Amino acid sequence: MDDATAPTSDDTPIPFVTVTNWSRAAALCGFNVGPLLREVGVDTDHLDPEASVISVQAMRVLMERCVENTRLHAPHLHFPVVLGETFAFDYLSDLETFITTSPTLREAMPALQWLRPLLNPFIRWDLQEHGDKARLRMDFHHAEAQAATTWAFAESIFVTLCKFTRQMIGAPLWEGELTLRHPPQLGSERLAGAIGVPVRFEQPVNALWFDRALLDHPLRGALPSLHETAARRVAKQLAQKDHATGQPEGETTSLHAQIDALLRRQPELLGQGLDALADALKLHSRTLQRRLRDEDASHSSIVARVRHDLARQWLADPALSIEDISERLGFTDRRSFTQAFNKWQGQSPSDFRRAPRD
Repeated sequence: MDDATAPTSDDTPIPFVTVTNWSRAAALCGFNVGPLLREVGVDTDHLDPEASVISVQAMRVLMERCVENTRLHAPHLHFPVVLGETFAFDYLSDLETFITTSPTLREAMPALQWLRPLLNPFIRWDLQEHGDKARLRMDFHHAEAQAATTWAFAESIFVTLCKFTRQMIGAPLWEGELTLRHPPQLGSERLAGAIGVPVRFEQPVNALWFDRALLDHPLRGALPSLHETAARRVAKQLAQKDHATGQPEGETTSLHAQIDALLRRQPELLGQGLDALADALKLHSRTLQRRLRDEDASHSSIVARVRHDLARQWLADPALSIEDISERLGFTDRRSFTQAFNKWQGQSPSDFRRAPRD
């Protein structure tokens, strides 16, 4: 596992905001999920998707029962595939807006970190780039996680991920490979067709492998201003969630995801250094550095990523001059901004602004 922190306790509850997805998938597979929910201890008479939670063990048993019922009632279907294909952000509209209005896949990536406090505290994502290839790894970060008990969740999550990716970039551009740690299960042969890329089982990691250039390919649904607004709204939602659970702000999510959201919400912090960021987070600067090291992250890398994302968004707005954007991003002058943007993008801000957009 890439996360250096201790595995999350199995006692940590999972937000059950996805209950409508389970119900929808079960119906398509020919059975009613209600009795299964009651079997695992969910009070269906007082079920509120925005407030209800479910234990790890109950979620595991629920998945097992759904897989069994699908094999009984609809043997031509595979429940993890159906659950992934029918997934929708029913009660997380701001998160969906952030994803679907992203200018590029890279700028949609913070959503994967936000999924942890909003959907499942046990899922960890790790993006690595090497040469012309990229790897998006997913793991379940709790003490009892094993391939034998998490295989259906892994399949379902990657089906959802690939579904949204295809919608955003277009099928002709989508190439890659999926590797999974578990051996193939009954029905897993349907996975490659649903995902659209070859699948290899019994591999060292759960990961999607693809062309690195896809991360920066302009997306058809890009709406930078709406994307930025959604980011602020999600950040506010995360802060409210922390407050409601009695946690210090941001403690329910990874620190680097919290910093990402804070910098997008308050870009004036981008040029004020680590001490100012630590003050805004109510942390000592040494504590901030140590916790970022624990997450294999750094202040400078997060600032660079957010600056790059915001620069591309703001350069799409002709009302903003390059000098204005440079100042907003906390650079001392336009020359420093131009040098940094050349390093990130391989072209100057002026050339990027003049280039045609899809």
